[in-house]
Amino acid sequence: METWRFVAAVTMILTMGLIGVALATNFRGVTEWHMRRSMATASVLRRVPPWRWLPDAQYDERLARFVLLERAIGVIFAAASVMFLIVLVHGVLSGEPMPSSK
Repeated sequence: METWRFVAAVTMILTMGLIGVALATNFRGVTEWHMRRSMATASVLRRVPPWRWLPDAQYDERLARFVLLERAIGVIFAAASVMFLIVLVHGVLSGEPMPSSK
């Protein structure tokens, strides 16, 4: 197995695993912080007619839904990193080279 592919695979596994676990567990509020920042940035793109009033409760409900969605995405990232780890270990133990585009 080529060294750079092994290093890239390990880096990808660690990155996806750490991001996935941090999002899935809301580690130190990272998921909620990220959703608040994302919603603040995207609020510029949202068009609201001037005669329509948006209550604060609706914002909190949307925030809760998006945090739940992002936590589910974090679980998917963590599961994908475990699958990549299994593939990497199988490739190393079997001695087969990783497939290339050549």
